[in-house]
Amino acid sequence: MKTSTAQIAEPPGRSWRTIRQEVSAPAMSRKGRQRQMGGWLKIGLLSTATVLAGIGIYALVDAWATDRTALTTAVHSAPVRDVVLITDGVLTQKWTTGVLALPKPASLMALDLPALRDKLLAHGQVRSAVLTRNFPDTLVVTLQERSPVVRVQVSEGLGSTKVLLVAKDGVVYEGLNYDKPLLASLPWLDGVRLVKTAKGYEPIAGMADVSALLSTAQLQAPHLYRGWLIVSLARLAGSDEIVVKAREVPQIVFSRKRDFFKQVAQLDYVIDAAQVLADPNLQSVNLTLEGQVPVRLSGTPDELVTVSRPEFSIQPPQRKLKRDL
Repeated sequence: MKTSTAQIAEPPGRSWRTIRQEVSAPAMSRKGRQRQMGGWLKIGLLSTATVLAGIGIYALVDAWATDRTALTTAVHSAPVRDVVLITDGVLTQKWTTGVLALPKPASLMALDLPALRDKLLAHGQVRSAVLTRNFPDTLVVTLQERSPVVRVQVSEGLGSTKVLLVAKDGVVYEGLNYDKPLLASLPWLDGVRLVKTAKGYEPIAGMADVSALLSTAQLQAPHLYRGWLIVSLARLAGSDEIVVKAREVPQIVFSRKRDFFKQVAQLDYVIDAAQVLADPNLQSVNLTLEGQVPVRLSGTPDELVTVSRPEFSIQPPQRKLKRDL
């Protein structure tokens, strides 16, 4: 028997629309509450650690800038056991250690590097000094040294004299550990007045020009340079002239306004051309003029007439420059 639609219809007044839709959220479980609390705890700990790290870094930087002694007590550092020297000159590790005079129990962090640097720079032979800590127990000293250009003799009173060296920048200093043949090959400096100071002597002006002249002669005409005995700066300030006394020529006048290579080449040619004259013959050579090279010969007028005169051309032959210069 079939059931009619009217028989299975919902009772009047009841419908799905009348069912209450509000559903209460299920209560959080115990494990869920523990996980939530753990997350908040981790966030709190991370924030606290970040703040403490920032405070520590600030305190460390402030201590380094204001109180290194206090920082030394906080940072473990072994006593200095070795001093390593790196230099481009002739000074030794023994000399460096003696100048620094480090106290025996001093730790590497406790060293006052600027003060130690000043000790090294007090010696004129040292042009620059850099000191670095090499942990745990080594001090590294890097030096750049001056090189001597000429020698100068100074009086120390009571008839005693002392030989000092002069560098390219004019610094006068007492050289250490140089080879004797090297010092003996340096010309003497004349025509200057040394001014004494609390730390030594004032630098000598014009030494850059002297160094340029001497290095040109040493490289381009070493046979001439070996005979140069004295370099005078007496006429440098007033006339821009450098006067050299050599074994072959008592007076050679150079101009710092002209190219030194050309002047050395002209001097070499003049000396060769003068070899035909009686010895001694060439007394002075003036290389300061652009268009001519005045020379002065020794002997009486009658003696000079009897010998053939060399012709001093202004420009030396090209083959001469290639052979000797």
